[in-house]
Amino acid sequence: METKGVLHDEKHSARLLNMTCDTLLFLKNDGTCVDMIVKTENNPYVNDQYTLLGKNIFTFFPEETVQELKPALEQVAKKGEVSNANYNLPAPGRMYFFKLIAHKYDDEHLLCQYRDITIRSQMKRRLEKANKRLTETGRQAKIGYWSYNTVTKMISYTGYVGVVWGVETEEIVLLAEYLEHVYPADRQKLVDVLERTTGEDTLEYRIVKDKVYYVKLKVIDVLRGKNGEAIVEGYTQNIDDIISGWDRLKMLSLALDNSNDSIFATKMDGTIIFANRFCRKKCHIAIGTDIMAYKAYEVLEKFENKEAWDNFTRELRDNDNALQYIWNAPNPRPEIISYDCSAFVFRNEYDEDLIWHLCRDVSERSRHEIELKKAKEKAEESDRLKSAFISNMSHEIRTPLNSIVGFSTIMAGIEKREERDQYLSIIESSNKRLLMLIDEVLDLSKIEAGIFELSYSNKELNGLCREVMVNYQFNTTFVPLRLELPDEDFYMWTDKNRLMQVISNLIDNALKFTKQGSVTLGYRAIPGFVEFSVEDTGIGISPDKLTVIFDRFERVDHFIPGSGLGLSICKSIVERMGGDISVTSEVGVGSVFSFRIPLEDAREIEERYGKTGAFTSL
Repeated sequence: METKGVLHDEKHSARLLNMTCDTLLFLKNDGTCVDMIVKTENNPYVNDQYTLLGKNIFTFFPEETVQELKPALEQVAKKGEVSNANYNLPAPGRMYFFKLIAHKYDDEHLLCQYRDITIRSQMKRRLEKANKRLTETGRQAKIGYWSYNTVTKMISYTGYVGVVWGVETEEIVLLAEYLEHVYPADRQKLVDVLERTTGEDTLEYRIVKDKVYYVKLKVIDVLRGKNGEAIVEGYTQNIDDIISGWDRLKMLSLALDNSNDSIFATKMDGTIIFANRFCRKKCHIAIGTDIMAYKAYEVLEKFENKEAWDNFTRELRDNDNALQYIWNAPNPRPEIISYDCSAFVFRNEYDEDLIWHLCRDVSERSRHEIELKKAKEKAEESDRLKSAFISNMSHEIRTPLNSIVGFSTIMAGIEKREERDQYLSIIESSNKRLLMLIDEVLDLSKIEAGIFELSYSNKELNGLCREVMVNYQFNTTFVPLRLELPDEDFYMWTDKNRLMQVISNLIDNALKFTKQGSVTLGYRAIPGFVEFSVEDTGIGISPDKLTVIFDRFERVDHFIPGSGLGLSICKSIVERMGGDISVTSEVGVGSVFSFRIPLEDAREIEERYGKTGAFTSL
């Protein structure tokens, strides 16, 4: 076949026309389609059913298309200029795009090449949209793109890092010039990554400007130039805000974890979403355990069950989403008594309500408050006791004084010796009573002032007990005194005077309440102690009095003379000597007062109190 001049040979024109890829439209100048050859994909307007044939394109095409198409075709018909433009062709459910090249065919007709560019236009639009998204992402993420030539040592940069250069700038600089901005310790690391040319390298380094900035570099590709040089491409991201945010978050997390307060957060249904170290420890939740597997009412003592939790959240809502309260532990351990708690509702970025809880251990404060309350009660009790003491002492002192004054006055006019001896005996008894009261008051004041002196020496106890009994040889109560002593002598280090004072006070007390029977003094050695006892067959003590019998001013019978201080002083002396005192009694049968003194040798006493002998017990 002869191929020379085929494109210009009219014999081949029909065949060539059928082989072209564009649709041809033959239009009148007014827009009427008089002929067409369809080669493009069908659409509602231009298709192989020739829907457009015989119709006016200006009324058949959508108005949006006609507004741009009609002026262009009118210009072609008028001036004969070729029109080459792209147009939108909206159709129900889809948008088409086409290119129309219009020529003036003669004075009455136009020849138009219609090319469907829908797929290409859609791809272009998707590409533009993706590029716009990428640009916006780079701007928001502060990312810049760069390439580095390993031969010329030049860096080409554009982007939004905004540290060394401004945002959206294009720069071409030497690597050495850029390194001047890099933190000295990071420079060689950066050079190594750029020169390695292996790809997929990542590096975080610092830039020094008005402050230290953190940036992240990522190598994404290595190309080869026409001269064989390596072109390293990648991106750099300004991560200073991220690092700062992480630092702040780490600092906050560290502060929360090292707090001595219990801090935790929950959802409204009780699911725990955060708990610091202190809270986990108190709730016995292991570090590393998924905290969201727990409900507040399952691990926290305050919330016994879901109903208790629901009541709490309801009260929280009723108090404008903020609540402060004191929680006292139901079964307080020695180290924990109560918590000062705050709870408030916080709405997160997902529009979800969360409850933050802060519980501070105020056990120490509670202890101080309890101690302060006890001190206040003690002070009030001391004030009451002082008033009672003054009232009681004024009565107790007035009684012997009245006897002394009264019988001394009467004796002046008494001539009979027997009667004078009787009054003299009463006066002597009142003198002893008054002296005993004064001694008790003095002892009490020493005990209160903390200057109660003890003077230790090695004493034989059988002889000491007999010496006490000698003082009662003129006992006027006619109640026999008995001694129950060990067969062998027993020695111990003690304060003789104070020990005799305690024994004498107990015997005096027994004699006052014993009208018949006997009063017995004895002692025995038990492991580590010597136990003394004074047993009587007196009126006994009622059970309600046994617990307070050693308190000041407590008296079994207010009709029997006494200050109510003797037993209290005995208790203080015994306790200061390291011992204890107790009583057993039965009403109508009698009482047994017992006290124990620890056995100590001279060396132990010296270690406890210093030099053996007199010392002050504070």
